[in-house]
Amino acid sequence: MVASTGWDYIIVGGGLAGCVVASRLSQYKASSRILVIEAGPDVSNDKDILHFQSLNFFGGKFDWAYKSAPQRGYDGRQVDIPSGRALGGGSAINGCGWFRGTKADFDSWADIVGDQRWSYEGQLPYFKKTEKWYNNENTEAHGQDGALHIESPTSTGRIYPLAELTEKSWKELGVQKLPGYDMNAGINLGLGELNENRHKGARQIAPSAYPLTNVTVLADTFVGSILIDKTPETRATGVRLADGKEIQSKQVIVSAGAYRTPQVLMLSGIGPKQTLEQHGIETKVDLPEVGKTFNDHIMVHLNWRLKDPSKGYAIGSANPLFLKPEFATGTPLSYIVNTKVPKDGLVAAITKDEGKPPGPDHYLLKREWSQMENLVMYLGVPPLPMDGTHISNALMATKPTSRGTVTITSKNPADAPLLDPNYFATEVDKYVWRESLRKIASLMVGHTHLGREIVAGETPLEGFEPLTPNASDEYLDSRVKAQGRSTFHGSSSCSMGKVVDTELRVKGVQNLRIVDASVFPISLGAHIQAPVYALAEQAAVIISQE
Repeated sequence: MVASTGWDYIIVGGGLAGCVVASRLSQYKASSRILVIEAGPDVSNDKDILHFQSLNFFGGKFDWAYKSAPQRGYDGRQVDIPSGRALGGGSAINGCGWFRGTKADFDSWADIVGDQRWSYEGQLPYFKKTEKWYNNENTEAHGQDGALHIESPTSTGRIYPLAELTEKSWKELGVQKLPGYDMNAGINLGLGELNENRHKGARQIAPSAYPLTNVTVLADTFVGSILIDKTPETRATGVRLADGKEIQSKQVIVSAGAYRTPQVLMLSGIGPKQTLEQHGIETKVDLPEVGKTFNDHIMVHLNWRLKDPSKGYAIGSANPLFLKPEFATGTPLSYIVNTKVPKDGLVAAITKDEGKPPGPDHYLLKREWSQMENLVMYLGVPPLPMDGTHISNALMATKPTSRGTVTITSKNPADAPLLDPNYFATEVDKYVWRESLRKIASLMVGHTHLGREIVAGETPLEGFEPLTPNASDEYLDSRVKAQGRSTFHGSSSCSMGKVVDTELRVKGVQNLRIVDASVFPISLGAHIQAPVYALAEQAAVIISQE
């Protein structure tokens, strides 16, 4: 049995952030007693979870498998929202994509909260601390002896037959390669190489990369609420488990993720008073912004039929190249391409959303952003079989302005929170998708090497005509409404500046912090695991210096 007293830190949630904070605190403050409480199982010794095809665990035993609320922007359709149900959280089931975002993301974060520690330069040492980069060509930007191996197609020997033509085709559309093909050096507008946090193709889950040797882990256990003492000042004193057991601690750190952290706070009486009263929960701290400004990245997949599948361009063909072991070490694509949209159209969309023309200091205009991430993948994606007849795209909108909510449905911590990302709700988001879908059609079937030599046309979902570069707004909107899915990048539901301060302390409660993606004050144009690792690295330093 876990002791009920004597803990220095209780960390609620053993996901990616929780593991990093626990591991680092055990190093920085070696005498501390640290308890991590995780609702999912401990999979640290489950070797199956490490192999390449572990992406198939979406919807499986290590996925909470949430459903969104019906989405108004999708004509009422509900969306699957995967979330890691294991020690290590999303690192146990994610796609291993390693993308920080751009310098502009973090500099905007720092501007919003008034603290340069959260700028790109402020977070760069912590990004580097996470990385064991695959080459030493840019040591100013990348770590060489960090916790996680970072790999690329070229570093693992995966040279795909369509790689060169794909790069040439993007160049024909005016997209240039980034210096060193590096998407992770502060600028991401352009073409860069895929990066993944794998080691020889194997997944690296957080508790393996950040050992919990001197940490006590209580797995398969729900936290019912945080214990709050209001005499003489409001402070956290520990947690109450779902079974009623109370465990005392000097500090509590909530790292349950953007979906569950707002739920933990509300069940503890910290959140919007009206919501708490609705569920018969005593209000300890009225914090209206808990669960607000929630956002996620939309992803859309497209399948493109090859003119001559016998040439062996795609996975599933008879090409013996794909049977070589190196081609099982990562996702079958070469490049990540980040693109922007025309400024005049963006200004018009902002004006429509906000009711007045934006000034030059508007968040979306002050800095140069990527608005869409574009992948060309050398395989067909569901509902089509992987039979070598198709290649595909994955598109992810990187700077959505649609904002939603996370709230509770009951007082039971085992019940899923109500997740409403409010996808596709703004004119900005619609404009970005329209422009980007036309651009990807121009790449695949326009006047490019791919369009002239490789791709015959799109194989759309039933009920749709194939995508073309001159498709109408109405048609493009209907495609996103039908196909838009979660990229499981939920964030900002306990935003810094609104729910926590720049030291990650929950406003109005002493000895209580949040360390996870819920504190992002903006939608980062990134795959959020790299920023969460860096956030947790810096958080551990901040906490240890108290």
